[in-house]
Amino acid sequence: MLTAHRGTGPTSVFGSTFPQRLHPENSLQAIKAAIVQGADAVEIDIFKAKDGTVMVTHDDEIWRNAFGADRSGAKLPEGETKASYLVGQKTADELQKIPIGRKGEVTPTLSSVIELVNDANQTLIAYGKKPVILNIELKDETAVSSMLDLVEQGGRNMQKLAPESIIFCSFKHEALKELKAEAEQRGLSGINIAPGIKTADLFGKENMKEDFSLKDPNAKYQTNATNNLRSLVEGNGFQGYDGILWDLRAPIVELAASGKKAIHASTSDFRQYGDNRDFSHVLLELSKQAETFFKCDNVDDARKVLLESSILLGGVGIQMLYKKTPEGGDAFYFYRPDDQHDNSSILKTGAKKPIAYSKLVSE
Repeated sequence: MLTAHRGTGPTSVFGSTFPQRLHPENSLQAIKAAIVQGADAVEIDIFKAKDGTVMVTHDDEIWRNAFGADRSGAKLPEGETKASYLVGQKTADELQKIPIGRKGEVTPTLSSVIELVNDANQTLIAYGKKPVILNIELKDETAVSSMLDLVEQGGRNMQKLAPESIIFCSFKHEALKELKAEAEQRGLSGINIAPGIKTADLFGKENMKEDFSLKDPNAKYQTNATNNLRSLVEGNGFQGYDGILWDLRAPIVELAASGKKAIHASTSDFRQYGDNRDFSHVLLELSKQAETFFKCDNVDDARKVLLESSILLGGVGIQMLYKKTPEGGDAFYFYRPDDQHDNSSILKTGAKKPIAYSKLVSE
């Protein structure tokens, strides 16, 4: 499944502004565009405002997303400090006066996003299509109760989202445990949760560079890494593992497969799909063993690469057939002749992390 990361990908990574062709990350415009592109799921991030409103934004620091702002926070609006210019220090009304895009786009509320997704899903279901899954990343552990209130209410139209149509993820694992417990108390059974896995969780901080890449590209997981993850996911009844695609190796895939858990393969600031096919090699191997969600920065571009002839294992003989199912869904069939070599080794070494896309382009 293709999950639209922050709608149509992160834009704060480009600096104070970003290419005109892009919608600002986590905006209603970006989410709409992702749904139109046919995303299976849309990933968003949340923080709680001063007045308790749950806002959709990747950062508490407003300067990291305000359009035209210095991303270091060195040049803040008059009268503001780094301690005051935060989502948690402003009301929803104040936040929605701060543009995050060149066309005046603003930070949406979670309520408005749920309403948008609900409206889209009503149309999709009416035409026999699968509804879009909302993937909410909990960035603010104080937002658990407020977020669940909105999930139960369904936004201003009071249309509830089915628990199975939402996936919660976060690097704040204790908050996820709290979320699951409270959801069950409210009768929201079947809630899907996939804890975020940091590179350091797998390889150890001592094996990482300042840019979060590995010092040794051939490094292996720490001895207790998979046992710790199994305890976290299976011990709490979570839905799957949310790891960075470039960090995924055979042990975590085998762990997911044996426990019948999903894998969420995340990327960020990666759009050069046609120039770097390693991501597709990994995805093919993952999809053989577990339900796989690929968090990508542009669903349309990612799909186009995945639909090309001899994709995923370019030049190795993979053939793919795409067709519509009787129910109107998408179906992909892969074929590899027996005389072609095995590509499963990609999960032994992992895919090489590419250069950040934002460093390759200019406005």
